[in-house]
Amino acid sequence: MAKARPEKVDTPIKPASVDVVDIGKRVKELRLAKNLTMEELAGLSGVPASSISKIENGLLRPSFVHAINLASALEENLAFLVGRYRKRPKPRALVRAGGRDMINYPEMGLALQDLSGQFLPGVLEARLGILSKGAHSGIAAMTHRGEELCYVIQGAIRYRIDNETIDLLPREFLQFKSDLPHLWENAYEGETHVLWVFSDGLSF
Repeated sequence: MAKARPEKVDTPIKPASVDVVDIGKRVKELRLAKNLTMEELAGLSGVPASSISKIENGLLRPSFVHAINLASALEENLAFLVGRYRKRPKPRALVRAGGRDMINYPEMGLALQDLSGQFLPGVLEARLGILSKGAHSGIAAMTHRGEELCYVIQGAIRYRIDNETIDLLPREFLQFKSDLPHLWENAYEGETHVLWVFSDGLSF
């Protein structure tokens, strides 16, 4: 299973700054439901067992790449991190502009707004990415299963995919197999907004 390769360490949780509800509790529930030990989950995800223990006990919030790897190992979408799992899933979802769950990754200059709402977790996951000036995905390339689509709403983003550099401007989009090593960075002097759609590789 392809894994994102982490560059940044996980972030100690500070109660005043946490905007993701019960991350550790959710990780533990999913791990136990699959009858996995922490060591087994570590082997599947590439996230150290010591970090998983701290995440489950509310001492660490997983970095973006660790979140990708945990989601993949647990056969979940990234939405397992956000508060919509507190609610009953629905076969249709309406997400108002002011009602989106958000995950902040200040070490990357990135905020992700959940666009899937209470929709049943499935093949597609959509996010509005808000990239601050200087935002980037890290020095090391990442990989994850499925496909990725990026549409630029405002600003500009630069991708490096398998040694190819691609610049995207407003109203341009890019789609690629996300098992290719890739990085991105904000290529605009101000804030960039992008629509990201991820698939988990299922074909039906």
